[in-house]
Amino acid sequence: MFRRATLTAVAIASVVFLAAGGTARASAQVIRDRFHGQFAEAGWETTTATSITDVGTLASKGQDGTTHLSIFDLQTYLDANGNDTGSLFITGELAGASMTFDRVGLGTASASGTLPVTRCSFDAAGNLTGCTNGTLDVSVSWAGQGDIARGNFYEDHALDSGNLVYIDRLSGTFRLANATATVGGQSFDPSGLQFADMGVSNQLTVTVCPHGC
Repeated sequence: MFRRATLTAVAIASVVFLAAGGTARASAQVIRDRFHGQFAEAGWETTTATSITDVGTLASKGQDGTTHLSIFDLQTYLDANGNDTGSLFITGELAGASMTFDRVGLGTASASGTLPVTRCSFDAAGNLTGCTNGTLDVSVSWAGQGDIARGNFYEDHALDSGNLVYIDRLSGTFRLANATATVGGQSFDPSGLQFADMGVSNQLTVTVCPHGC
């Protein structure tokens, strides 16, 4: 459960990134990401005969009171034989989103807003065919499920043949959840839910690129 917050935050960039120079080589970089506050996240997958849609959302409220709502939406199109014919990738983030959060009991949370987004299309081979900017209405609700967990999480990975080292430290209170969402008029309910949780966390991630990021 706890990995979800980290991976989603990295994937759809809901936190502020601060960069500092490394010491191993002149071209090395160290990127530190810090977050302290409330978050709720969820992901769904829906399928039809002609498409697969994967959607992820992350709502957060930092210690300074600033709220953010982020969206990741990947739509893969299929032919009659189930082969990939292309895809549409939508990402966006809104600072100042409307958000409610039960900080004490982790019972409920909600977030909504009109997000500025970028839509990029790809062909069947994965080649970019074009991008456009626009907006997308997003509304998400969470309901806590089960017990509240308290704990610490730590991991580190050497990726890309040692060209990137990723370190994550996370502590706080967490709770699994059910979630529903409406994204651009399309509804997502618990039947397609892949993950959902909420919590109050203190997180530090460090990405080290010995040869530059």
